[in-house]
Amino acid sequence: MASTTITASDPVTGNLTMSDNGNTNCKHDELVTWVVLPTSGVDQITAISPKTGNINVFATGPAKLSGASKNWQGTVKNSASLPIPTPPGFVVENYNISWTDNAGNNHIFDPKIQVNP
Repeated sequence: MASTTITASDPVTGNLTMSDNGNTNCKHDELVTWVVLPTSGVDQITAISPKTGNINVFATGPAKLSGASKNWQGTVKNSASLPIPTPPGFVVENYNISWTDNAGNNHIFDPKIQVNP
């Protein structure tokens, strides 16, 4: 399982501080989890989606975990469902994390996810 932790946020810039510096590495068919620390300043994540023009590397989700959790999960597609990168190697998706700060203001942050062969 791949996981990244959101440790802090900047409500002025909309940036999130992530444990992997905003570049999550994972493998095909792997479960990816975004963990939001209670002290991060993030009230909630409202969406995790590919940026316009990028492929969606997820077979399911990402979606919020049930209950009062602020955390999200998604399962990466298998290798047959993703394009073969040129040159051969890994597939990178730029995606958006839409989030709300503790004051109720909405922001968008744009990290990357890298699917390794």
